[in-house]
Amino acid sequence: MTSRRGRIELTTRPELDDLLGYHLRRASILDLAGFAEALGDEIKPVAFTVLCLIDETPGITAAEIGRQARLQRANLAPMLAEFDGRGLIERRLDAEDQRIQRLHLSQLGARAVADWRERALAQEDRTFGTLTSDERETLRGLLSRIWKDV
Repeated sequence: MTSRRGRIELTTRPELDDLLGYHLRRASILDLAGFAEALGDEIKPVAFTVLCLIDETPGITAAEIGRQARLQRANLAPMLAEFDGRGLIERRLDAEDQRIQRLHLSQLGARAVADWRERALAQEDRTFGTLTSDERETLRGLLSRIWKDV
């Protein structure tokens, strides 16, 4: 239906609003903007994810990180080299197979990740502050069901 001024007036709910992906994208944009505001140029979200995986799984291999974070080796290798250059990680040879490098956070890396994690969690509290802790847990569970088995 067109109004007198030539604008289209919607008489039904927009279909865009029915798309879950639209809402996921809007929430993601808000969350990423908050992450960037909280951490600036210190660390990007994907790099933060990789460092958290190393922190949570000391001795993880690059191949395991690639599988868990769904990162291509071509993207992961330069990131690990950057972490190495910044002194954030240590590469240790596997005790049984000297061809395998196990990744660990350095002391500097552990302190940096702890600081970034604290700031990311504080920002997440601001972003998702309208949700109760139970609602956040439900949202986490629902979202993880979507991507974990893909």
